[in-house]
Amino acid sequence: MKNNEYKVHNLWPISVYEDFLPVKQEWKDKILNLEYERTTINNSDISKDRFILNDIKDLKKEIEIYNERYVRHYLKVKENINFYMLNSWSNKHGPKEYSQVHYHGNSLVSGVYYPILPKDSGDIMFHKTDIYTNLFHHTIRFEFTEPNVVNSETYVVKLKEGSIVLFPSHLNHSVMKNLTNQSR
Repeated sequence: MKNNEYKVHNLWPISVYEDFLPVKQEWKDKILNLEYERTTINNSDISKDRFILNDIKDLKKEIEIYNERYVRHYLKVKENINFYMLNSWSNKHGPKEYSQVHYHGNSLVSGVYYPILPKDSGDIMFHKTDIYTNLFHHTIRFEFTEPNVVNSETYVVKLKEGSIVLFPSHLNHSVMKNLTNQSR
């Protein structure tokens, strides 16, 4: 190998799957007509029904297809392992509302689908935890000339109406502040 040639091996990356699922008006209508209640931390409204996709069967089937793509085609999980959707709900964020940093400890794969997403109403952000030391120990902070997927503490997936994002449930994530006068 010449002196100016080198290799970089990215070991054990955390994968986030992003795709597009065209929105049907009937899905929007059903989601808008759900009964909602305020979350306990008062940052959004959540559907009272925590199994909403049981009543939107065609959307549930579509999401399961996308999940199969992620776990079988990309992650290469063997066919003898079955994945089941445990629950499903809808969050509604009004102006200036957001979702705090959190993860889903009771699942393997989590996902979000955006059937109603006004422009500038908030993107999903993933957060590197202190125990994930892919670069330097968390007690050492350097300044970098430019952020990238190796040195960043956060990563934003830019969304549009119809975006579907699937990711390992242990991955910390949040949703940025809704900067519009409409609900997301």
